[in-house]
Amino acid sequence: MIAPKPAGPGPAPAVAPTPQAKELIGLDQMGATRLLGAAAERTEEPPATVWRYKTATCELDLYFYLDLRSGRMRTLHYTFKGDATDSARRQNCLGELVAARGS
Repeated sequence: MIAPKPAGPGPAPAVAPTPQAKELIGLDQMGATRLLGAAAERTEEPPATVWRYKTATCELDLYFYLDLRSGRMRTLHYTFKGDATDSARRQNCLGELVAARGS
């Protein structure tokens, strides 16, 4: 009887590309959680609810407001803080936050 060959490494799982920062606008809270995981902090700044995401070098605040048409809270504004001083660094920060979601 011939022994089966050990299975080699399979194809790497597909990794979704990091979204552009402008794609954060319009996310509902469920979409933000799918993309970035649970927020490190949540605060109320009426009429907004703010979710803060953090890495060692940067922070992202998502501002959710009630969308009257859908009845859902959606992001209408976001801010990057910390080391995310230009568009390339903001994109790197967003990539770090997406990658950290799974940890």
